[in-house]
Amino acid sequence: MPNREMAASQRYATHSQVWGAVGMWAWILHRITGIGLVLYILLHTTLMASSLIRGSEAFNAMLTILMTNPVLHYMELLLVGAVIYHGLNGIRLLLFDIGIGFSRQKEIFWSAMAVGAAMWIYVIMIKLS
Repeated sequence: MPNREMAASQRYATHSQVWGAVGMWAWILHRITGIGLVLYILLHTTLMASSLIRGSEAFNAMLTILMTNPVLHYMELLLVGAVIYHGLNGIRLLLFDIGIGFSRQKEIFWSAMAVGAAMWIYVIMIKLS
């Protein structure tokens, strides 16, 4: 019996091993961006569908509001950042699922973050120019 309990306890990482690790933060950010993207898609679909149902004038008015609001332009940049992060982290997770790079999680995460930051900065430069 003691061997069975010991083996079971060794299967799980302790709190101090997981908390603060790169994988934990990647997991949390992946969940946050996933929830944010789902909420955005629901809101976007609802706004577009409701304005389309009311006719082309309502749709054009909605687009005018969306395209001229400066706050929404900055929120759009956050949306692009969330899409980039979620996509790159998803690719990272797919690589782990097929057995590639699991022992180098930290390096792969930070490499993905560097690529993502470069992509996001490029989008910001285009958007603000």
